[in-house]
Amino acid sequence: MLMVSRILPFPALVAFALAQAIPGRSDAIIGSVSGNVYTNQFLGLTWEFPKDWTVANSAQGAENRHTRLVRLLAGGPQSTESIELNCADLDSQYIENPKLELSGKGWEPIEGFGYYTLGGGVPAHRYDYKSKESPDRYLTILAGPRHNCGLSLSFNAASLDRIQELIKAALAMKMQPDWPPGAQGNPVPPTVPGSIPLRVRVSQRVSQGLLENKVQPAYPKDAKKAHVQGAVVMLGHIGTDGAIKDLYVQEGDPLLVNSALESVSQWRYRPYLLNGKPVEVETQIIVSFELH
Repeated sequence: MLMVSRILPFPALVAFALAQAIPGRSDAIIGSVSGNVYTNQFLGLTWEFPKDWTVANSAQGAENRHTRLVRLLAGGPQSTESIELNCADLDSQYIENPKLELSGKGWEPIEGFGYYTLGGGVPAHRYDYKSKESPDRYLTILAGPRHNCGLSLSFNAASLDRIQELIKAALAMKMQPDWPPGAQGNPVPPTVPGSIPLRVRVSQRVSQGLLENKVQPAYPKDAKKAHVQGAVVMLGHIGTDGAIKDLYVQEGDPLLVNSALESVSQWRYRPYLLNGKPVEVETQIIVSFELH
């Protein structure tokens, strides 16, 4: 049986609690840049961006409930193409509906291109915009939940084709799973047309239908004492053998997170078959804690 203390070390819990207490505004979530590598210990993120990208005005204070973690210029300091990584309150308009945040700022929404997984661990929706004035500019936002924050990547360039190139480079970032310890989160490479994908995303309802062995979580004593209840929401990857490969916390009270990770890491599923062959699955997993 996997011990709770091995899942999320105490220093990580401290950073988790601090950033949750002041979402989007704690120095614990700012991260740092060394050369062409951005590292954020709280988010569990490592991003080796292209060497010709320049860091510009890295972190900034909270504004409209979101904090800029790092701003990059593609192609050098004089570039007009920018990439920003931001962390916001999870329920802010910038994450839930960027259109409201951008209204009146010279952008109009255009059709987006669906769903991405940032760093292998952040399920992100894509939102596309075009400038209302000439010359044409395009803005794309990828936004999703991570550790009680809304993580977003925004790309500003002169064409959607160029934005696609920038997104491809940005998706090289890696997210550290919250379980298992020491694992490296790696994005799954794009599927070659006509081939079977290495991993497919399914709904929580579908994955629940495949669940064969569910270990119930123990209610943490500290959470009971503090009358803490609620849900821990995770993104999980299930292997071709039906075992949990890794888990990424999207949101949940720090007093409940370890117990949820410990229990779910032991769950077992029937393999998901695509064209008769087992494939890995990405799905949302929710564990609820209720006081009676």
